[in-house]
Amino acid sequence: MPGASSGDVQEKQLAADTEKEKNLLPDRRNHAGNLTLPEKKVQEAICVLLVELCERFTFFGIVCNMILFCTVRLGYRNYQAAIVNMCFVGTSMLTPVLAGWLAECLVGRIKLVCICMFLHFLGTALLPIVAFPFEDIYIDKRHILLHTLTKKEQKIVFYFALLTASLGIGGIRAIVCPLSAYNLENCGPKELLSFFNWFYWLINLNSAVVFVSISYIQQSVARNLGFLLPFVSVLMAMITIHMVRGEMIYKPKTDSSLLTTFGVIGSALKMCCVRYRYFSGDVSSWLDHAKEYHGGRYSETQVESTKSLARLFPLFAFQILYRTCIMQIPSGYYLQTMNSNLNFSGFVLPIAAMNVISIVPLLILVPILECINSYLFSSKGSGHSPTIYIGKSKICLCSFDTYLCFKRNLSS
Repeated sequence: MPGASSGDVQEKQLAADTEKEKNLLPDRRNHAGNLTLPEKKVQEAICVLLVELCERFTFFGIVCNMILFCTVRLGYRNYQAAIVNMCFVGTSMLTPVLAGWLAECLVGRIKLVCICMFLHFLGTALLPIVAFPFEDIYIDKRHILLHTLTKKEQKIVFYFALLTASLGIGGIRAIVCPLSAYNLENCGPKELLSFFNWFYWLINLNSAVVFVSISYIQQSVARNLGFLLPFVSVLMAMITIHMVRGEMIYKPKTDSSLLTTFGVIGSALKMCCVRYRYFSGDVSSWLDHAKEYHGGRYSETQVESTKSLARLFPLFAFQILYRTCIMQIPSGYYLQTMNSNLNFSGFVLPIAAMNVISIVPLLILVPILECINSYLFSSKGSGHSPTIYIGKSKICLCSFDTYLCFKRNLSS
């Protein structure tokens, strides 16, 4: 049958042409405007940096002016304003943990991003309503305009705005802001240390840019400062929506590590209490009671992961003490600047500019220490990293300097 054979040949030729079209289709799509994988990674990094820049601007825009607003407008004392400021900062640090758990277990990452963006915009939009007008705080105190809200209503709206803004900030930090940290599983200790050194250097550089911007706005166009917060929040929302549509937000495994950790600890404690009378030394750790072959209901991998995390609990306790001390520095800067003479030969120093002074040493020291750690010392040596000794020496010098300053203030 020559007709049938020629038809089979035509069908095979058509199938081969179709396969070639499928192979060429990705390249054509790339030339048509879609991004390749490296280009998408670059765009993802740029979007994350822009979102973090906007989030830092709104966060520090609120923090930089909160003590000033609480003392001038709400009539709080300095320590009361500092307490409100610290509560907002602490809530913004705790909400990412809650947001991460909600994203993994209940809501989902995409829905939670949209909810947090709405809460962030709502909080940043309510703050200018409470603070309007701005001229009586920053520019001219002789023309104080009466606010349409009473003191009690101002405080209610103010605290509600802070709560919604902190919840929104927590969701954004937990879902959008982790910069490629999920791709470091196969890296060694040196690469991890280098990554996080430069990552936090970028965060401090970001913070310095934000503080300089806020200082300039306070100095020049302070009357529009409050309106910039919702504008930056909307800009951040637009960038985040672009990331959602482009599938640039990382989606980890659905297993909740937070619930698993607490579940392992709870199961181990329960089994320890049940078998207290029959307790013997057949387990190396009390967390092993949560394993399935010891009567628990968790696998060995989950229990061993929890044991690895439990070894970091002393470090977490030290971090709490460290954060308790270090987070009081910005409030001290604000209070000291508010009660100081800011006029230097006709130039008025903005209140937010003092925090740039504390960031500049970090921007200088991190690259220097990274170069010393990378080039002058071998990573295969038996000793510890030189940055550890340099960091401890710097902490001792700073503590001694703080003691001398405190003693001088007491004597004067």
